[in-house]
Amino acid sequence: MVALPNPDRPPLRPRLRLVVILLLALVAASVMGNRGLLRLYEMRRARAALTREIGELAAANAALAEEVRALRTDPARVEAIAREELGLVKPEELVYEFRATRRPSVPIEAR
Repeated sequence: MVALPNPDRPPLRPRLRLVVILLLALVAASVMGNRGLLRLYEMRRARAALTREIGELAAANAALAEEVRALRTDPARVEAIAREELGLVKPEELVYEFRATRRPSVPIEAR
């Protein structure tokens, strides 16, 4: 026995087509929308990069804080910087300067 379609009921195909279109629109919105999966992936990558940068900046900040502490409390560190960067010497010290001699442009055998 074959069931005859009910004339009062709309056919199933337009409903199915509408449901499929709505599902496709929902999937597209969940993947590509402002709060979609692609945006979530981008935000996680940005968060990881920012977390790395925060770690690097914290390490640099700690190194600078240690240098400040050393400059405030360690006279030897201050003296080392004065000698290296400013070329300062103590009053009783002698300074020896060694100047590089120019090499002759003509080879020695040719003379």
